[in-house]
Amino acid sequence: MIVVLTDPTADSDVFVEAWEGKEVDWTRAYDKFNAAVDWPSSTFYKQLMEVYPDAKVIHTTRDPEKWYKSLMGTIMPAADMEANPNTPPAMAKRQEFARKVLWDGELKGAKDKETLVQMFKEHDEEVKKYVPADRLLWFETGVDGWDKLCDFLGKEVPSTPWPHVNSSEDFKANMQRMREGGTFTDFSPARQK
Repeated sequence: MIVVLTDPTADSDVFVEAWEGKEVDWTRAYDKFNAAVDWPSSTFYKQLMEVYPDAKVIHTTRDPEKWYKSLMGTIMPAADMEANPNTPPAMAKRQEFARKVLWDGELKGAKDKETLVQMFKEHDEEVKKYVPADRLLWFETGVDGWDKLCDFLGKEVPSTPWPHVNSSEDFKANMQRMREGGTFTDFSPARQK
């Protein structure tokens, strides 16, 4: 999502088309990458597993109650954000894509805790059932770290501390910048290098 929000050449239409059930060329979204994280990729994990049959799936999960609290404090207020006439057209298009595929689509417009927590749990269970065990890493945010991840990927454990990006505070600051007609500069790929 960071790339979709920060790269003006990123193709968000591919996700809308996929959500609408159209056949899509996934290289439109992923031709420059060897991995994908977070939303919207997580919505389409089944289709992506077919396109990339050798890819491993790292499913990050967390306490559903904490997830709900984070959702309501960060992403959900963004969904209710009023259109700003200063928003660049490319950003406005991406906001519409998020509304269509995530808010009205995957989350079905739900905002109440009971429904959303249940949806979170059902998604976890669906991933467990769908992804073959030899391709799946169940990764618990805030609990697991380099050792578990690197073992699954067959990589050496780095000497650097586990990274933490996209904190609630960062997200809120970026949303405020967007409301003012700015961009998600703090989430740009350059910042994360």
